[in-house]
Amino acid sequence: MPTLSVIDLSNNSLTGGIPDSFGNSPALESMNVSYNKLEGVVPSNGMLRTISPDDLAGNPGLCGVVLPPCPHAIAGRERGIRAKHIIGGWMIGISTFLLIVMAGVGARSLYLKWREGVCFEEEKSSGEWPWRLMAFQRLGFNSHDILSCINERNVIGMGAAGTVYRAEIPRLSTTVAVKKLWRSTEMGGDMVGEVNLLSRLRHRNIVRLVGFLHNDSDAMIICEFVKNGNLGEALHGKQALLVDWVSRYNVAPGVAQGLAYLHHDCHPPLIHRDVKSSNILLDEHLEARVADFGLAKMVLTKNETVSMVAGSYGYIAPEYGYTLKVDEKSDVYSYGVVLMELLTGKRPLEAEFGESVDIVEWMRGKQRLGLEEALDPSVGNTNHVKEEMMLVLRIALVCTAKLPKDRPTMRDVSSMLAEAKPRRKTSIFTTTSPHL
Repeated sequence: MPTLSVIDLSNNSLTGGIPDSFGNSPALESMNVSYNKLEGVVPSNGMLRTISPDDLAGNPGLCGVVLPPCPHAIAGRERGIRAKHIIGGWMIGISTFLLIVMAGVGARSLYLKWREGVCFEEEKSSGEWPWRLMAFQRLGFNSHDILSCINERNVIGMGAAGTVYRAEIPRLSTTVAVKKLWRSTEMGGDMVGEVNLLSRLRHRNIVRLVGFLHNDSDAMIICEFVKNGNLGEALHGKQALLVDWVSRYNVAPGVAQGLAYLHHDCHPPLIHRDVKSSNILLDEHLEARVADFGLAKMVLTKNETVSMVAGSYGYIAPEYGYTLKVDEKSDVYSYGVVLMELLTGKRPLEAEFGESVDIVEWMRGKQRLGLEEALDPSVGNTNHVKEEMMLVLRIALVCTAKLPKDRPTMRDVSSMLAEAKPRRKTSIFTTTSPHL
């Protein structure tokens, strides 16, 4: 038992309760006991306090910790008698199980030593308990595989929430993105709960969370790896991926649909809080994936409030200056800035705009002289394309209205974009190097 890192006892018709001894195992990272006949209170010690509800599914009699509260307490005497029977039954089953897996564990350990030349040494932590890996889907890797990739060579990005690393697991031919959060010294149950909530999000335009690696002082979000980098790089970097208006337009509905899902289809609704071009990733088909949703709230320390993290300069809604609060309409404003980036090819802040002038104010100034002058000439090179771009520009202007009540919802934005869709297909594109 002390050497096991993963136990899968699902679909075995096991009865009784879960012993406390499982939570106390120093090496155990993942345990799946779903679809048995277990009952009673889930222990709240060690890794069991952060176990995924999916690993406990199919056991109607279980309750507490990550599951709904227990409807009533079990009498002390009955609990004591039952515990003896439960532990006895579990120990017989586990002993048999251990005999089978010990040989495999030993062989795997020898293989890792042979493959890497040395045994991996886990990072020492000042915390009271070791690294724990919460898996939100079946993973072939463990915490050692991830921690071995957290070094300067693998850094692929850095933002307000943390540093992003590329983690390649060669034996699985798998690559994931790992974001090590900046502020995690105050990490506790709130962050674990936030991650559990975000892990349940499923939308084609939302980057999927696959795991959460943490101890009592550090936290890392593990996400799917998205090949073609972020929208900011595609627009303003050396490698031009969005070479025509159709390919730029195609990014806009994906982002809108992803944000509409967060605002209207999640319960409770989720606010992104940091919509910007560098938080919009592009997959192999240049379809948009919204990333870093909810991270602004998670990196807060216990003495801060949500309003103290409100996005990135150039994307922040004007009302934040006097309300210090963010809501869905704050995301809508930031999305409007992203649309202006797509239309003009310019960053939210450029020297040519003038001192303390952002792209929204600059665009409003163009309304008096002719908005067409603001469009990116590299993609708006015909009157027909300019007309299509002007339809989207009107959407960008209403999204960035000064008053929140004058801005549409993201669901309305999706409908408006559908009406402004170009009637042509995008040009064939090629990509030369993968990014996050």
